[in-house]
Amino acid sequence: MKPRIRPDPDAVYHGSPAPRSDPARSWARLLDALWGHRAARAARAGLHGTAALLFPVDCVCCRRPDAAVCGPCARSLRASCLHPRRVEQRAEALPLDGRLEPMPVVAAGAYEHELAAVVLAFKNHQMPALGRYLVPPLARAVLASLETLVDRGRPVVLVPVPTRLRARTRRGYFPVGLLLSRLRRARVLPAGVQVADLVRYRVARQFTSAQKGKGRRARGAVRGTMHAPVTPLLARLAAAGTQVLFVDDVLTTGATLAEAHRALAGSGLRVCGAAVLAATPAPDEKHHVRATR
Repeated sequence: MKPRIRPDPDAVYHGSPAPRSDPARSWARLLDALWGHRAARAARAGLHGTAALLFPVDCVCCRRPDAAVCGPCARSLRASCLHPRRVEQRAEALPLDGRLEPMPVVAAGAYEHELAAVVLAFKNHQMPALGRYLVPPLARAVLASLETLVDRGRPVVLVPVPTRLRARTRRGYFPVGLLLSRLRRARVLPAGVQVADLVRYRVARQFTSAQKGKGRRARGAVRGTMHAPVTPLLARLAAAGTQVLFVDDVLTTGATLAEAHRALAGSGLRVCGAAVLAATPAPDEKHHVRATR
Protein backbone atom coordinates (compact mmCIF):
# COMPACT_ATOMS: atom_id res chain seq x y z
CA MET A 1 0.00 0.00 0.00
CA LYS A 2 1.41 3.35 -1.01
CA PRO A 3 2.04 5.52 2.07
CA ARG A 4 0.05 8.72 2.29
CA ILE A 5 2.10 11.92 2.34
CA ARG A 6 0.55 14.75 4.34
CA PRO A 7 1.11 18.20 2.89
CA ASP A 8 2.97 20.65 5.11
CA PRO A 9 0.40 23.30 6.18
CA ASP A 10 3.22 25.81 6.76
CA ALA A 11 4.92 25.23 3.40
CA VAL A 12 3.75 28.63 2.14
CA TYR A 13 5.93 30.31 4.77
CA HIS A 14 9.10 28.43 3.84
CA GLY A 15 9.25 29.27 0.14
CA SER A 16 7.20 30.07 -2.91
CA PRO A 17 6.67 28.01 -6.09
CA ALA A 18 8.37 29.17 -9.26
CA PRO A 19 6.14 31.35 -11.45
CA ARG A 20 4.57 29.73 -14.51
CA SER A 21 6.72 31.79 -16.88
CA ASP A 22 9.91 30.69 -15.14
CA PRO A 23 11.87 28.28 -17.41
CA ALA A 24 13.16 26.54 -14.30
CA ARG A 25 9.62 25.47 -13.36
CA SER A 26 9.90 22.12 -15.16
CA TRP A 27 13.18 21.40 -13.42
CA ALA A 28 11.65 22.35 -10.09
CA ARG A 29 8.75 19.95 -10.68
CA LEU A 30 11.17 17.17 -11.68
CA LEU A 31 13.26 17.69 -8.56
CA ASP A 32 10.12 17.78 -6.45
CA ALA A 33 8.99 14.46 -7.96
CA LEU A 34 12.38 12.90 -7.30
CA TRP A 35 12.39 14.23 -3.73
CA GLY A 36 9.02 12.64 -3.03
CA HIS A 37 9.83 9.29 -4.70
CA ARG A 38 9.64 6.20 -2.50
CA ALA A 39 13.34 5.40 -2.95
CA ALA A 40 14.35 8.96 -2.09
CA ARG A 41 12.21 8.87 1.06
CA ALA A 42 13.80 5.57 2.09
CA ALA A 43 17.28 7.01 1.51
CA ARG A 44 16.44 10.09 3.59
CA ALA A 45 15.08 7.92 6.38
CA GLY A 46 18.30 5.89 6.36
CA LEU A 47 20.46 9.02 6.44
CA HIS A 48 18.31 10.45 9.22
CA GLY A 49 18.77 7.31 11.27
CA THR A 50 22.52 7.34 10.68
CA ALA A 51 22.75 11.00 11.63
CA ALA A 52 20.72 10.34 14.80
CA LEU A 53 23.15 7.56 15.70
CA LEU A 54 26.30 9.59 15.01
CA PHE A 55 24.99 12.93 16.27
CA PRO A 56 22.31 12.19 18.87
CA VAL A 57 19.84 14.99 19.49
CA ASP A 58 16.79 15.32 21.71
CA CYS A 59 13.62 17.31 21.23
CA VAL A 60 14.10 20.72 22.85
CA CYS A 61 10.53 20.52 24.18
CA CYS A 62 9.98 16.96 25.48
CA ARG A 63 13.48 15.37 25.27
CA ARG A 64 12.36 12.59 22.95
CA PRO A 65 15.39 11.36 20.96
CA ASP A 66 16.29 11.71 17.28
CA ALA A 67 14.80 15.12 16.40
CA ALA A 68 15.40 18.71 17.50
CA VAL A 69 11.61 19.15 17.57
CA CYS A 70 9.61 15.91 17.47
CA GLY A 71 6.42 15.55 15.46
CA PRO A 72 3.92 15.87 18.36
CA CYS A 73 5.69 18.98 19.72
CA ALA A 74 5.87 20.55 16.25
CA ARG A 75 2.12 20.04 15.85
CA SER A 76 1.43 21.49 19.31
CA LEU A 77 3.60 24.50 18.51
CA ARG A 78 1.75 25.10 15.28
CA ALA A 79 -1.68 24.73 16.93
CA SER A 80 -0.76 27.24 19.66
CA CYS A 81 0.17 29.91 17.10
CA LEU A 82 -2.68 29.64 14.59
CA HIS A 83 -4.53 32.69 15.92
CA PRO A 84 -2.39 35.79 16.67
CA ARG A 85 -3.79 38.07 19.37
CA ARG A 86 -3.43 41.59 20.79
CA VAL A 87 -1.29 41.63 23.94
CA GLU A 88 -0.43 45.28 24.66
CA GLN A 89 -2.55 45.43 27.83
CA ARG A 90 -0.17 43.13 29.72
CA ALA A 91 2.94 45.25 29.01
CA GLU A 92 2.91 48.32 31.24
CA ALA A 93 6.05 49.96 29.78
CA LEU A 94 4.73 50.38 26.23
CA PRO A 95 4.46 53.99 25.01
CA LEU A 96 1.05 55.64 25.18
CA ASP A 97 -0.66 57.62 22.45
CA GLY A 98 -2.68 60.81 22.83
CA ARG A 99 -5.65 58.85 24.16
CA LEU A 100 -3.42 57.12 26.75
CA GLU A 101 -3.73 53.84 24.88
CA PRO A 102 -0.61 51.63 24.72
CA MET A 103 1.12 50.96 21.42
CA PRO A 104 -0.68 47.98 19.85
CA VAL A 105 1.21 44.70 19.76
CA VAL A 106 0.19 41.44 18.08
CA ALA A 107 1.71 38.19 19.38
CA ALA A 108 1.74 34.84 17.62
CA GLY A 109 1.28 32.98 20.90
CA ALA A 110 1.93 32.85 24.62
CA TYR A 111 5.45 32.41 25.90
CA GLU A 112 4.94 28.94 27.32
CA HIS A 113 5.17 25.25 26.48
CA GLU A 114 6.57 24.35 23.06
CA LEU A 115 6.80 27.92 21.78
CA ALA A 116 8.89 29.05 24.77
CA ALA A 117 11.16 26.01 24.56
CA VAL A 118 11.83 26.49 20.84
CA VAL A 119 12.40 30.26 21.18
CA LEU A 120 14.86 29.70 24.03
CA ALA A 121 16.80 27.06 22.12
CA PHE A 122 16.79 29.19 18.96
CA LYS A 123 18.10 32.27 20.76
CA ASN A 124 20.39 30.96 23.47
CA HIS A 125 21.55 27.49 22.45
CA GLN A 126 22.96 28.34 19.02
CA MET A 127 20.33 26.35 17.11
CA PRO A 128 19.46 28.61 14.13
CA ALA A 129 17.95 25.63 12.29
CA LEU A 130 14.97 25.89 14.65
CA GLY A 131 14.03 29.05 12.80
CA ARG A 132 12.00 26.91 10.41
CA TYR A 133 9.52 26.28 13.24
CA LEU A 134 9.31 29.97 14.16
CA VAL A 135 8.93 31.54 10.71
CA PRO A 136 5.25 30.49 10.25
CA PRO A 137 4.13 31.87 13.67
CA LEU A 138 5.99 35.13 13.05
CA ALA A 139 4.52 35.35 9.55
CA ARG A 140 0.99 35.03 10.95
CA ALA A 141 1.66 37.73 13.56
CA VAL A 142 3.18 40.10 10.99
CA LEU A 143 0.36 39.55 8.49
CA ALA A 144 -2.25 40.08 11.21
CA SER A 145 -0.50 43.32 12.21
CA LEU A 146 -0.42 44.51 8.61
CA GLU A 147 -4.11 43.69 8.32
CA THR A 148 -5.22 45.55 11.45
CA LEU A 149 -2.63 48.14 12.53
CA VAL A 150 -1.49 50.02 9.41
CA ASP A 151 -3.26 52.23 6.89
CA ARG A 152 -3.67 50.50 3.55
CA GLY A 153 -2.25 52.24 0.54
CA ARG A 154 0.75 53.64 2.38
CA PRO A 155 4.18 52.00 2.40
CA VAL A 156 5.21 49.97 5.43
CA VAL A 157 8.65 49.09 6.75
CA LEU A 158 9.27 46.25 9.21
CA VAL A 159 11.93 47.32 11.68
CA PRO A 160 13.52 44.55 13.77
CA VAL A 161 14.19 45.54 17.37
CA PRO A 162 18.00 45.51 17.54
CA THR A 163 20.17 43.28 19.64
CA ARG A 164 23.44 44.26 21.28
CA LEU A 165 26.73 43.44 19.58
CA ARG A 166 27.70 41.44 22.65
CA ALA A 167 24.72 39.09 22.24
CA ARG A 168 25.12 38.88 18.46
CA THR A 169 28.78 37.94 18.81
CA ARG A 170 27.99 35.25 21.36
CA ARG A 171 25.22 33.73 19.24
CA GLY A 172 26.80 34.22 15.86
CA TYR A 173 23.55 35.52 14.38
CA PHE A 174 20.73 38.01 14.92
CA PRO A 175 17.62 35.92 15.75
CA VAL A 176 14.90 38.37 14.68
CA GLY A 177 16.87 39.44 11.62
CA LEU A 178 17.35 35.81 10.62
CA LEU A 179 13.61 35.11 10.88
CA LEU A 180 12.72 38.23 8.91
CA SER A 181 15.23 37.27 6.23
CA ARG A 182 13.57 33.87 5.83
CA LEU A 183 10.15 35.50 5.86
CA ARG A 184 11.20 37.84 3.07
CA ARG A 185 12.61 34.96 1.01
CA ALA A 186 9.30 33.10 1.38
CA ARG A 187 7.63 36.02 -0.46
CA VAL A 188 4.62 36.14 1.82
CA LEU A 189 4.92 39.86 2.59
CA PRO A 190 2.49 42.07 0.65
CA ALA A 191 3.76 44.47 -1.99
CA GLY A 192 5.09 47.73 -0.58
CA VAL A 193 6.32 46.12 2.65
CA GLN A 194 10.07 46.19 3.17
CA VAL A 195 12.48 45.34 5.96
CA ALA A 196 15.12 47.78 7.24
CA ASP A 197 17.40 48.04 10.28
CA LEU A 198 16.61 51.62 11.21
CA VAL A 199 17.28 51.42 14.97
CA ARG A 200 20.56 50.46 16.65
CA TYR A 201 22.06 50.38 20.10
CA ARG A 202 24.47 53.20 20.83
CA VAL A 203 28.13 52.22 20.71
CA ALA A 204 28.58 52.63 24.46
CA ARG A 205 25.65 50.25 25.07
CA GLN A 206 26.65 47.50 22.65
CA PHE A 207 28.44 45.45 25.32
CA THR A 208 26.13 45.93 28.29
CA SER A 209 24.00 43.07 29.57
CA ALA A 210 20.81 42.15 27.75
CA GLN A 211 17.25 42.41 29.08
CA LYS A 212 16.95 38.65 29.58
CA GLY A 213 16.71 37.71 33.25
CA LYS A 214 16.07 41.24 34.53
CA GLY A 215 13.12 42.22 36.66
CA ARG A 216 10.55 44.79 35.60
CA ARG A 217 12.29 47.72 37.33
CA ALA A 218 15.70 46.84 35.83
CA ARG A 219 14.22 46.53 32.36
CA GLY A 220 13.24 50.20 32.48
CA ALA A 221 16.94 51.14 32.42
CA VAL A 222 17.00 50.53 28.66
CA ARG A 223 15.88 54.13 28.05
CA GLY A 224 18.43 56.17 26.09
CA THR A 225 20.33 53.15 24.79
CA MET A 226 19.10 53.23 21.14
CA HIS A 227 19.21 55.71 18.29
CA ALA A 228 18.14 55.92 14.67
CA PRO A 229 21.07 57.09 12.50
CA VAL A 230 20.12 59.63 9.84
CA THR A 231 20.70 57.83 6.54
CA PRO A 232 19.47 58.38 2.95
CA LEU A 233 17.17 55.38 3.40
CA LEU A 234 15.59 56.89 6.49
CA ALA A 235 15.09 60.20 4.66
CA ARG A 236 13.45 58.45 1.68
CA LEU A 237 11.12 56.45 3.90
CA ALA A 238 10.12 59.57 5.84
CA ALA A 239 9.49 61.53 2.63
CA ALA A 240 7.22 58.73 1.38
CA GLY A 241 5.12 58.76 4.56
CA THR A 242 6.19 55.24 5.47
CA GLN A 243 4.60 53.50 8.43
CA VAL A 244 6.73 51.51 10.88
CA LEU A 245 5.91 48.14 12.36
CA PHE A 246 8.44 46.85 14.89
CA VAL A 247 9.23 43.12 14.98
CA ASP A 248 10.62 41.39 18.08
CA ASP A 249 10.80 37.90 19.54
CA VAL A 250 9.39 38.14 23.08
CA LEU A 251 7.29 40.88 24.72
CA THR A 252 7.71 41.19 28.50
CA THR A 253 7.20 44.71 29.87
CA GLY A 254 7.45 46.53 26.54
CA ALA A 255 10.43 48.62 27.69
CA THR A 256 12.57 47.61 24.70
CA LEU A 257 9.79 48.42 22.24
CA ALA A 258 9.26 51.74 24.02
CA GLU A 259 12.94 52.59 23.60
CA ALA A 260 12.86 51.68 19.88
CA HIS A 261 9.76 53.87 19.55
CA ARG A 262 11.55 56.75 21.30
CA ALA A 263 14.59 56.36 19.01
CA LEU A 264 12.41 56.97 15.93
CA ALA A 265 10.67 60.02 17.43
CA GLY A 266 11.28 63.03 15.20
CA SER A 267 12.37 60.92 12.24
CA GLY A 268 9.18 61.64 10.28
CA LEU A 269 8.08 58.01 10.39
CA ARG A 270 4.81 56.95 11.95
CA VAL A 271 5.04 53.97 14.32
CA CYS A 272 1.85 51.88 14.06
CA GLY A 273 2.64 49.02 16.42
CA ALA A 274 4.60 45.81 16.71
CA ALA A 275 4.46 42.10 15.97
CA VAL A 276 6.15 39.60 18.27
CA LEU A 277 6.54 35.85 18.43
CA ALA A 278 5.39 35.50 22.03
CA ALA A 279 4.15 37.55 24.97
CA THR A 280 5.07 36.77 28.54
CA PRO A 281 5.01 38.18 32.07
CA ALA A 282 8.33 39.31 33.54
CA PRO A 283 10.75 36.65 34.84
CA ASP A 284 10.18 37.78 38.44
CA GLU A 285 6.58 36.65 38.22
CA LYS A 286 5.89 33.01 38.84
CA HIS A 287 5.38 31.67 35.38
CA HIS A 288 6.33 28.15 34.52
CA VAL A 289 7.68 27.15 31.15
CA ARG A 290 7.12 23.48 30.55
CA ALA A 291 10.35 21.94 29.35
CA THR A 292 9.36 18.31 29.62
CA ARG A 293 6.16 16.35 29.46
